[in-house]
Amino acid sequence: MKALHFSRSFLRFLFATVWALPATTQAQSEVNKPYDLTIVVHVAENRLLTDVFRKRIERELHDGFQAALGDMGRVTVTNEHPRLPDVLARGLRSLDDWKDHSDRKTHFVLIDYTGAHYEIQTRQYDGTISRPSPVVRFDRTRDRDFVAKAAALLIKQDFGILGTVVSEPEGAKKQVRIELRGGGLGDMTHWVKKDDVFALAPPEGGMMESLKWSFLQVEQAPTEARDGVCLCRFFHRYRLSSIAGYRCIKLGTVQTLLRIRWMQRQKVRNVFKIKPLDSPILVEVRRYGFENEDSTKLELPSDANGFWESVDKGKEIVFHNVAFVRVASGLGDGPDSHPQVPIALVDNQPVIIEVNAPTSSADTLFTISKSTWQFRVADSVQMQAALFKRLEALGVDPKNRSEIIKAAASGMKRARADRAKLLEERENLAKEAKKVNQDLKTPIADGHLKQLEEYEQALEKFIVEQQKIEETENDPQRKKWLSEIERAKLLEKELEYGKAIEIYEHIQQEGFKDADLDKHVEDLHKDWDIHNAEHEEARGFIYRVWPTLDSSRLEENIPKARKAFQTCKNVRDRLGIRKLLRGTLAHADQLEKKLAELRPDLVLDDEKEALQLKKVSEQIVKLGEELQQYLNILKDK
Repeated sequence: MKALHFSRSFLRFLFATVWALPATTQAQSEVNKPYDLTIVVHVAENRLLTDVFRKRIERELHDGFQAALGDMGRVTVTNEHPRLPDVLARGLRSLDDWKDHSDRKTHFVLIDYTGAHYEIQTRQYDGTISRPSPVVRFDRTRDRDFVAKAAALLIKQDFGILGTVVSEPEGAKKQVRIELRGGGLGDMTHWVKKDDVFALAPPEGGMMESLKWSFLQVEQAPTEARDGVCLCRFFHRYRLSSIAGYRCIKLGTVQTLLRIRWMQRQKVRNVFKIKPLDSPILVEVRRYGFENEDSTKLELPSDANGFWESVDKGKEIVFHNVAFVRVASGLGDGPDSHPQVPIALVDNQPVIIEVNAPTSSADTLFTISKSTWQFRVADSVQMQAALFKRLEALGVDPKNRSEIIKAAASGMKRARADRAKLLEERENLAKEAKKVNQDLKTPIADGHLKQLEEYEQALEKFIVEQQKIEETENDPQRKKWLSEIERAKLLEKELEYGKAIEIYEHIQQEGFKDADLDKHVEDLHKDWDIHNAEHEEARGFIYRVWPTLDSSRLEENIPKARKAFQTCKNVRDRLGIRKLLRGTLAHADQLEKKLAELRPDLVLDDEKEALQLKKVSEQIVKLGEELQQYLNILKDK
């Protein structure tokens, strides 16, 4: 974007170059916000599964859940959904690829008849946190009249009451307060009880690597007072500087035998493969946390293939909701030789946990540490984008200014601590790189660290300017205009020039006068305006299609992305190429995380998916490199 020279008075109000840092509070309390539940019922084709049967299932599910939720939610039951064909073709596991973001919960119910049993499968996708429930639920019954009730029980187990963390962990127990959506509309005591478990999610949804192996466990359940608040303990494996402002969702935990498969990363011909730990380790498991319980904790070794289960002298030992696992010995004396892993038990399947094996080479350990650090940096970027969107939303209403200032101040404090820690870790990585004769090349992560520094400085100035507006401006109309200007500047940072121009021109029409703003809008038009029909098509793809694609649809759209790239090059549309690059890098991050979660060496279904994702990932990375190279060429000219 071209350099701007605004008047001092205009700059005082215009400055809003804030990228996101973790927010401490939600934009608005959701205590009085109802749930929006859509239940999608699909009954397989079978002469016994008639339309009358299907409609009965739909009616019973609707009436039952609407009665249970009452004022807390609105229930819709349907047999149609845009994503249902994909679910039927690839199974409920396909929900892992969704990116949809909305306030709706969508619960799929698939019913079939085998000739002996009615089989029911269910899984939910929560649009608020953009994440599916952890597992596919399954049940079967011979009783035709019990099918609707069986489906209802599966849905209720994973309904997922939502909450927002409204305080930082305090005290030795790391207690936090969470505010429950809909808590002021109904009796939450039926939905949330002591020892229930909530998974954490970033404020704008999705998943972060640092949130893996973390959860909240309810210590004081909500009361009938309908204040929508409960007290939880925070447990985690990885470092998290702050969780205030994070979302959380109640998990459908179970009572089960604990099974663990301990895994290690092994470097084979410069490629990492996941394989079972090849030496026994001594494992401690507790029920209530990582401390005490010395007389009741379970202490057993894994076998030589990394498998461990809670069976002592032939007796199966069952855990309720959670288990707190610690490696007591067997992983050497390195920095991660005694990992503590809190596990939320959502089914009876083995839990796969990766650790650094004591036999790992220094080269392997360095590469693992480097990868982990890069994930943490990527998580920081994701959180910045989350608050960016929140500040943009808050800017719609000038009354939110005090809340913006509060969130920004807390975020700045946390950002400084985060960046300092990441820089310290990078220095340690540089030392390790010299020891193993490796070249520490992390250009993308290093660029993100530089951005973090710039965002921190921008945030500090932003807070000062916001406070000045609050203290000096008394004209409600002018405050409204200034808030709109700030919102438009945030949109510019997202490269949403079209939306920013609309806001600027609207306030100009309402009477806001400033020559520098007039010049700024004129410059924005030069960067934004369409050159021809082909350019319009390319822009539409870049802005409306490419960022929204899930992994299953990426490969078929890569040629379209390349075509859009070439079109933008032809008209020298640097803005469109920058936006295309952002979307491409986001896809690359998501593919890398998804690949890290697959276990092709252990799970047959994962092998084919991993090969496909790796193929797509290589194409995405190559496209990203080409986009970046072209932008560097333009920058040098």
